[in-house]
Amino acid sequence: MLRPGNFEITDRAMEICGLPRGAKVLEIGCGEGETTEHLEKEYGYDVSAIDISLEMVRKAKERGLKADIKYGDGEFLEDFLSLTKDCVVMECVLSLINLPDEALHEAYCILKKGGKLFISDLYMRDPDAEQVKAIKMEADRLARIPHKEGECSDDCAEEHEKRFVDFRFEGRFIEGPLKAQLEEIGFKVTAWEDRTKDLHEYAAEAVMKGEEPAGLPDGAGKMDPKTTGYFLLVAEKPEDR
Repeated sequence: MLRPGNFEITDRAMEICGLPRGAKVLEIGCGEGETTEHLEKEYGYDVSAIDISLEMVRKAKERGLKADIKYGDGEFLEDFLSLTKDCVVMECVLSLINLPDEALHEAYCILKKGGKLFISDLYMRDPDAEQVKAIKMEADRLARIPHKEGECSDDCAEEHEKRFVDFRFEGRFIEGPLKAQLEEIGFKVTAWEDRTKDLHEYAAEAVMKGEEPAGLPDGAGKMDPKTTGYFLLVAEKPEDR
């Protein structure tokens, strides 16, 4: 799993969120359960966690935590009731989800009023304005194409390609369009921090060990610090929603 900064980014996000002990937190894409364990043991949160890999779910459960850990897809949170979570955590997982807009909508639905969304992931640094415009035009064009009957059903949900959206391109997010998408859903973005230094320290450590940096989505810009960065974002569901 991609984890720049170890738990420093997680801890910074929890500082911003200001959740009390016992807060109900859902981690999407828990992997082997490192963050799940950290949130439970260090903060005393009531954690639920899901992952789309049964192998990862098994490994996470082997930690012997109180957390409710099970198979699940961030695009479909039907196992969780609306307005029941104080925080949703997505650490370097939204870039891997097929339908990121659906995942953000689902997170919004299950959050309580005043609930927090924490995302950390890859983003495009200083993207060319014309490229951003072209990405939006293509996303709008594809959105207008109607699906043929039977083209995609629940049975093939796991096989469909990643949706082309205007706020993500080649495994990286675009800051302005991502914030706009969150605000359109109903969130208020309360924090954005560049954590690119953590990303490249993580990559350098992997290279020193003779390894490839793990957890990077395809097309992530070859870790060029001029084009690929890492961010921390916290958004809030308003109290009046």
